[in-house]
Amino acid sequence: MAEIKLCGVDEAGRGSVLGPLVISAVLASPPQARSLRSLGVADSKTLTPLRRFELYRKLSEMLVFKTVVLEPWSVDSSLRVNGGEGLNTLEYRWIARLVDALKPDRVFVDSPDRNVAKARRKILSYVKHRAEIRCMVKGDRRNVLVAAASIIAKVERDRHVKRLRELYGDFGSGYPSDPRTRRWLADKLSGNNLPAQVRRGWKTLERLKQSRLDDF
Repeated sequence: MAEIKLCGVDEAGRGSVLGPLVISAVLASPPQARSLRSLGVADSKTLTPLRRFELYRKLSEMLVFKTVVLEPWSVDSSLRVNGGEGLNTLEYRWIARLVDALKPDRVFVDSPDRNVAKARRKILSYVKHRAEIRCMVKGDRRNVLVAAASIIAKVERDRHVKRLRELYGDFGSGYPSDPRTRRWLADKLSGNNLPAQVRRGWKTLERLKQSRLDDF
């Protein structure tokens, strides 16, 4: 009997106002999945950048994985405010494509929606390959394969963000909660010099635009 193939899926950069959304899927056998804990694989957010990169290199040697990089304009066009189907739907479609590409038997997904039953139904509606799919809230903390996917996605996104910093200077983390990111955005807005890598649909940008208008 053939050994079952397991898959974990996670993303990085969903909430960022700057740079791409990266979705990664890893494929492993049960023995490979069991070995990941001993390597120290964990939710990427709990790891230092150096540790993430070390694990990324080990995972690249051990596992098959696929990654999709969704640029800011793709994320913006998916938003309902712009007439799109919604960010969750964008993720569902690409998760399904990754599953179709890897052809696993069982898939564990860090759910884009807190309603995990809905997320599962949506992914199944787009996927062509028959697989058992389980969606989980905070899946990167609960499942080692999802944690592995989170590391891959985070390191891949960090590479893109590094290149953006080389082009545009230090904009902080790129997340709306970061004061340095907000100051950088405000500066770009004041000079009418907003790069294409900024997500136009984020409320952070609208609030900054409004604050500029309120100054007059």
